[in-house]
Amino acid sequence: MIIRGGRVILEITTKSNEDCRVIASSLSPDERGLPQGVTSIIKCVDNRLIYEVEYDVDDDRLLSVYNTIDDFIRNLKVVMESLSSLGR
Repeated sequence: MIIRGGRVILEITTKSNEDCRVIASSLSPDERGLPQGVTSIIKCVDNRLIYEVEYDVDDDRLLSVYNTIDDFIRNLKVVMESLSSLGR
């Protein structure tokens, strides 16, 4: 059994700080109950959405890290499409 640890940071530029806060608020509930050994932070810096995932998992659980990031990206796409349809 090999333990893998690391950090993944995604930075997305939004149209405004307000949009960033709306997106972060919309996505935050989905970050509860992450797999054991996986933590995440969503924050806004100016108009940039920062998503940071840290992990310390066994080799056989590395897929859960990938799935966590994939879920975030899928949910982000839905929120951004919603904002776009509202003209934001």
